[in-house]
Formats: sequence, C-alpha cells, structure tokens
Amino acid sequence: MVLLSALVSPMAAQAAPFCLQTQAIGPQCIYYDAGLCQKDAARQGGFCGANPDEVHLSANIGKYCVVTSGQASLCIYLDRGTCTTEAVRQGGACTESTGTAGTGAPDPYAAIGGR
Repeated sequence: MVLLSALVSPMAAQAAPFCLQTQAIGPQCIYYDAGLCQKDAARQGGFCGANPDEVHLSANIGKYCVVTSGQASLCIYLDRGTCTTEAVRQGGACTESTGTAGTGAPDPYAAIGGR
C-alpha cells in the first residue's frame, strides 16, 4: 500500500500544461496536447490556455500568445481572433499573456508631455 501511494503521489502533484475553461466551469488543466485542448475549447464554446504553473510564456508585445505542445510560445498577437486562427494553424493553443508583456506596443509619444 505504501509503495502504491509513493508511485501515485508524484503524478498527482503535476498538472497538465494546458487548461480548458468555459463560463460554466473553472480551468480544467488536463491537457498535454495544445491542439486537442484548442479543439475541445472551440467545441464547448470556451478557451484553451496555458497553465501558468506549468508553462513559461515568452515576453513580447502581444496581449495573446500561441503556445505549442512543446511549450514554445510566441506572444505577438494583439487580439484573440488572430491568435486563435494561428494557434489552429500550428496545432497549438491561444492563451492570454501574463505579466507586463501583453500590453501592446509601447506608445512612442508617452514621454512627451506638457502640450
């Protein structure tokens, strides 16, 4: 019995890198394949996103990122529609960017004041 619990415990502590979320349910982090998660999300009217505890997103200018099953991310998309289209093309998932990345391109006029 002790051996069985020792074998099961490490796996139970790991969460899958991709999560399906709909308005009806919270994140279901059960997907290891980004494309499958994205397909299920489209079928259920939800979103597939990267699990922030498992996937590190690259910093860039976009608000949305395409993440592949190999956990490579490209955060250059300013809208979810374009990101989702590219995610489907690549067999990945579109997820919202985290941190300071994802605020869009910097405003070149932000430093000019007093006018």
